[in-house]
Amino acid sequence: MTTTDLGLDQVLENLRGSIPGVHHVLVLSRDGLKMCHTRDLDADRADQLAAVAAGIQSLSLSASVEFGDATGAGQAMLEFGGGLLLIVGAGEGAHLAVVAGLESDVGVIARHMNGCVGQIGHLLTAEPRRRAQETEPAR
Repeated sequence: MTTTDLGLDQVLENLRGSIPGVHHVLVLSRDGLKMCHTRDLDADRADQLAAVAAGIQSLSLSASVEFGDATGAGQAMLEFGGGLLLIVGAGEGAHLAVVAGLESDVGVIARHMNGCVGQIGHLLTAEPRRRAQETEPAR
């Protein structure tokens, strides 16, 4: 799933270009489908990043409910060999993910991500997918 909204594409490109060390920016649905991403991320890698980010965000939200509060709101950050993955909620059922180098300033990235969500969050509502039997007409 991709967007044809050039405004959203431009906002993601601006986010990537305005923060030193940011490599990729992706918007994904809660269930791990890519919705929109920066140009430098090809479709296969965007699919892979969306799946990884959805899994991490799911674990983060589960931990929040179990050990924090029931709202499940929050951000997730993963440090891996050579980089960082940051994920924030971005509208109902959507998330914004950023891959950056270790040299990046996490606070600056998080501030820009939250600003980006404020700009485009209303565009990023992703309805949950329905099961095939729920969408097929009754016979």
